[in-house]
Amino acid sequence: MIQKNELIASIDIGSSKTKCLIAKLKNNQIEILGKSIVASKGITKGLVTNFHEANLTVRECLEIAEKQASISLDNIIINAEFENISSNLLTEYKSVHGDQIEHEKDIQALIHIAVDEIVKNNKDKAILHIFSSNYKIDKKINVENPVGFKANIFSADIHAVLAEHTAINNLKNIINSCELSVENYIFGTYALGLSFLNQEDLNEGVICIDFGKDKTSFAVFENSTLSYVGVIPYGSNQVSKDLAKVLDIKIEVAERIKVECGECVLNESIKDNIEYLPVHLFPDDDFRKISKTMVNTIINSRIEEILQLIYRKIKSYNLIDIKTKKIYLSGRGSNLIGLTSLVKRYFSQRTELVLQKKHDDQNLVNNLSQDFLVCYGIVKNYFYGFPSEALPIKFKNTGFFSRLLSIFQK
Repeated sequence: MIQKNELIASIDIGSSKTKCLIAKLKNNQIEILGKSIVASKGITKGLVTNFHEANLTVRECLEIAEKQASISLDNIIINAEFENISSNLLTEYKSVHGDQIEHEKDIQALIHIAVDEIVKNNKDKAILHIFSSNYKIDKKINVENPVGFKANIFSADIHAVLAEHTAINNLKNIINSCELSVENYIFGTYALGLSFLNQEDLNEGVICIDFGKDKTSFAVFENSTLSYVGVIPYGSNQVSKDLAKVLDIKIEVAERIKVECGECVLNESIKDNIEYLPVHLFPDDDFRKISKTMVNTIINSRIEEILQLIYRKIKSYNLIDIKTKKIYLSGRGSNLIGLTSLVKRYFSQRTELVLQKKHDDQNLVNNLSQDFLVCYGIVKNYFYGFPSEALPIKFKNTGFFSRLLSIFQK
């Protein structure tokens, strides 16, 4: 029989689809026991908008995965990705008066100080993650692990990922209504990155951008830590809404046009050669003579706005040289024709779809589609952790700081 501490379940409740993954660790390898995917109802931009519909969605998804895995779940880790997700960045200092830096006495104390400050200044928000990096001794000497060094003062850069309590509690209530408890929460695009990034990617620095249905989220990885995250309140569905509004067509027709004919990049060379949308895209009684150039102009405007918002958010913190980093694109909106080319203009020539990346992980090669990347990243984080995460996934509810800063004890 599988013991409870040998397995974990994760769930990704999106606006379009809800996915669940159940896995165990066997010989230090992740084995998938069950998975499920159902259409979502009652969720918009990661927020619960209809409790009853969201409950039915989650319950159906869980039941399918549990049946496949032949187990009954008690708890689960959930993707928490809302419009109000934010990064809180600060540098924390601690005096040690020339003594040797100790793990329990000094490192944990520094993190506690940072957490106290973050909580004090963000009373309406919950901490999803805490990352510590860039340790310095006496304000000038960079060290990977400060434990054992003598110093007058040492410091660390602290990154906290925050979410509003109300959004978290609504998700928790949905899970609790399915007779489950929440093991923990994790920011989805962080988990997305963990699912496929290798150590070289993490060292070099990458940006993961997830174009979802109702929102676009991003996660910046730099120097083997999560440096910054954010969510833009527009996704691929907003493009369809723009087309429907400007062209005065039904939303389902707009979606069909976007998927079959839409392009993000404007082709200046065909301005004098007007091409119209094919008749089969419209219902028999609602044909419109609309040029492809007009459609692509509308799509381009919205996608460029999303990319500009992401770019400005990242640049406002002067975190990385964006032009030199790899960009990985995922989500339903990433399939838009020309998106990769447009992202290359704004960010980096080293841009590719996650689907194009060659995976070393056999679970990704053989068993899991792109839909399950977030769930799989959550599972990997639970079993293996992440080096710079000072406040990682808690095990068996043993307390908020039960594994605080275990990174230097491995």
